[in-house]
Amino acid sequence: MAHSPAPAAAPTPITPVTHTTRRGFATASFCLGLWGTLTFWWYPFGICMATLGVTFAVISIVMGWRGGKDGQHLAWLGLLFGLIGQSLAIAAYRFVQLAFEGSITGWMDGLGLPL
Repeated sequence: MAHSPAPAAAPTPITPVTHTTRRGFATASFCLGLWGTLTFWWYPFGICMATLGVTFAVISIVMGWRGGKDGQHLAWLGLLFGLIGQSLAIAAYRFVQLAFEGSITGWMDGLGLPL
């Protein structure tokens, strides 16, 4: 006697609560990326906020979650602002190293270039 396989479970229905949570995740990436860009000079707070924005944006983009009332791609803006904030924070930190310590240590040491 052969048994038929069990029926597949129905997908979880999207309720307003789960839809709002997903939109909130994409919106959080935008907000954190923007806040990280606006506070890039405040090391390490600004770079941490920008990194969280980039992380949330990548997760939102991979999962296909959009933010905003009409489904805007706020995760892409969060990724953009987060990367800009990270770049500005690293550039400002390296400038302070060069201006006040006289050299940039770290990644340029291994290149063998004269400083």
